[in-house]
Amino acid sequence: MENSLFKTYYSDACLKLNKKINDFNGSIGDKNGIIDYNMNLFTDLNGNGKLVRGVLVNLGYSLINDNNPDYSLDLALAFEIFQTAILVHDDIIDNANLRRGKETIHSSNYNKYYKLTGRKDLSKKMSESVALCIGDMGLYYANKVISTSYEDDENLGKVLNYFNDIVINTIKGELLDVVLPFLEQNKLNTANLEEDIMLIYELKTSYYTIIGPLCCGMILNGATKKQTDDITKFGYNVGVAFQIQDDILGIFSSNKDLEKNVGSDIEEFKQTVLYSYVKERKEYYTELIKYYGKKVGAKELEKVQDIFVKSGALKYANDLIEKLYDEALAVLDKIDWINNNKKEILRGFVEYLRDRKK
Repeated sequence: MENSLFKTYYSDACLKLNKKINDFNGSIGDKNGIIDYNMNLFTDLNGNGKLVRGVLVNLGYSLINDNNPDYSLDLALAFEIFQTAILVHDDIIDNANLRRGKETIHSSNYNKYYKLTGRKDLSKKMSESVALCIGDMGLYYANKVISTSYEDDENLGKVLNYFNDIVINTIKGELLDVVLPFLEQNKLNTANLEEDIMLIYELKTSYYTIIGPLCCGMILNGATKKQTDDITKFGYNVGVAFQIQDDILGIFSSNKDLEKNVGSDIEEFKQTVLYSYVKERKEYYTELIKYYGKKVGAKELEKVQDIFVKSGALKYANDLIEKLYDEALAVLDKIDWINNNKKEILRGFVEYLRDRKK
C-alpha cells in the first residue's frame, strides 16, 4: 500500500515539476550564437531527469504542513537545475559520452568542432572547458531561482545557506571519489578504505539525493532543528543503502536502462564496499586486481562478478543494504511530528528504492 501511495505522489509531483522545468528551459537563451547553442544543450539535458530530488523537496515541504504545497515547486526546480549542472561536470570527470540517453555537452562540442578542424587535442580541451562553464552557469541559475522566487520569504537566508551546504558536501564527496581510486590504483592509500567509501556515500549520495532535498523543502516551510535532525538520520540510512545498491547494479545489472555502462566502475577503479570487502581477503583480491582499471568485456565482467559472489562481498553488501533500509524505517517510526499519511509515503519511498532494478 505504502509503495503505491508514494508512486501516486511521485507521479503527481512530476507532472507539476515538469511544467516548471519546461517553463524555465524556455525562458533562458542568448543573442550570441555560441552561448545560445550551449545553453540549449544544457536545457535539453535539463528536461529528461527522473526528478527524484525535486519531488523530495516538495515532499519535505509538505511534511511540515500541507498549506500551499506548490509553493515549494521553484525550490524543487532549483534542485533539478543543480542536478543537471553537476552532472555536466561529472561527465567530464568520467569522460562520459552519454547522459540521460543523449550526447553529453562536452562530447557534443567535441564532435562538432573536431569535424570542423580535425584537431583532436585542441577540440577536446575546448569542449571540456566550455562544459565546465555551462555547468558553473547552471549552479548559479539554481541559486538565482531560489533567491528571486523567495526574495520576500523570511526563510530565504536559511534555505540558501542550507542549499549551499548541500552543494559543498556534494563536491567534497566528488573530490574523495576522484582521488581515492587514484591512490588505490597506485598503492598510495594508507587510510581506512571502507571508512572513506562510507564518507563518499554520505556526502555524495545521502546529502545530495535524500537529506538535502527533504530538509531544504522543510526549511522553506519553517522546520525546526529537531525536525531536520530527525530527517537527516532517516536520510543518511536511505542514501547509503541507495548508493550501495547502485554499486551492485553497476556490476551485476543486465538492465539496458541503467544510466551507466555495466562494468564501467571496474574500468574507472571505482571504490565501493564490494571492492573494500575483497581487499581484506587476499586470495580473492589478487585475482580481482587483474581486472580493475582495465577495459572490461563480457568475460572479464563475469570473472569479477564471480569473485564478488565467492568472496562473500555481494552478500555483505546486500545485507548492509537491508540493515540500512530497516534502520531508516525504524527512525521514521519514532518520529512523532509527521502525520500518518506522510509516513506512509516515506515508507513507500524506501520500499520503492529497495525494489529498484535500475
